[in-house]
Amino acid sequence: MTSINALRKGTGTIRGRLLWLMAGAIVMALLSQQGASANVISLTVLTVGVALLGLPHGAFDHLTGARLIRYYLPDTPYPRALLGLFMLGYLLLSIMLLECWYHWSALALILFLVLSAAHFGTDWRGRQCLIHRLCWGVLVIGLPFVWRSDDVTDIVRALAVPDPSPFIEAARPLVALALSIVLVGVRREGTMFLLAIGLLLLGAITLNPLIYFVCYFCCFHSPLHLGAIRHEHGLTGRRQMLAVAAPVVLMTWVGAGAGYLWMSHDHVTGALIKTVFIGLACLTVPHMLVEWLGERIAHAPVKAAHD
Repeated sequence: MTSINALRKGTGTIRGRLLWLMAGAIVMALLSQQGASANVISLTVLTVGVALLGLPHGAFDHLTGARLIRYYLPDTPYPRALLGLFMLGYLLLSIMLLECWYHWSALALILFLVLSAAHFGTDWRGRQCLIHRLCWGVLVIGLPFVWRSDDVTDIVRALAVPDPSPFIEAARPLVALALSIVLVGVRREGTMFLLAIGLLLLGAITLNPLIYFVCYFCCFHSPLHLGAIRHEHGLTGRRQMLAVAAPVVLMTWVGAGAGYLWMSHDHVTGALIKTVFIGLACLTVPHMLVEWLGERIAHAPVKAAHD
């Protein structure tokens, strides 16, 4: 199959359609003059985008938790109580990460960035090999550190990390290595993958980092994973998905509001950035853990359920 035919075939897939959506968002952002440093509009778009389009794809983790309980403890007479304990553990892990950020912000940021890169690599699960998926995650995170280092420095400082320079310096060789691996090793069938990387480059170079993140996270990553969740849990309609996710999303909004008030002694910009990114960090780790456990039982032999 030629590269052109592969591209035509790819645009009809869910990833292809979402890439068009991300491309359209990048163009709209450029027309709205979001290439300059972040401003009030950037922060508003980030906050609303993450709240409405970003958080919902993690709001189904309790369904995965219920499935884990059915798998490992199929005969338990207390499935609801165990699910309650599961959600309590999820919450306590998030609180523990928040406490870690308060005391060891640089270490917490490293953990967040590494786990986020690994998590974003799942965008191409089943389509690219592990090394290329990891490279994708590195590029999603690292490209703004290279091309918009001044803007990223301000954001990292707003996250209570006093010296962002080690993060900027580490990003350059990692991004160069990831790009080299992808450009040298990707198969001809990876035309859509290369197009996606081209969009990441375009967004990272031309947009401020907050809007770049919105274009990727809200227009590609979250919709892609929401589609996978809908299929995985047999959610047949949007109303059903809304009914399942709404309580969790609303509780998350309440928690985010409390976090904002807690950090409101900062300038509003710093408080909003902290609320969004530290909040995402505290949710990302338990979400990734739940997703990993769910993947394990999804690919386990059928007989394992009867052991």
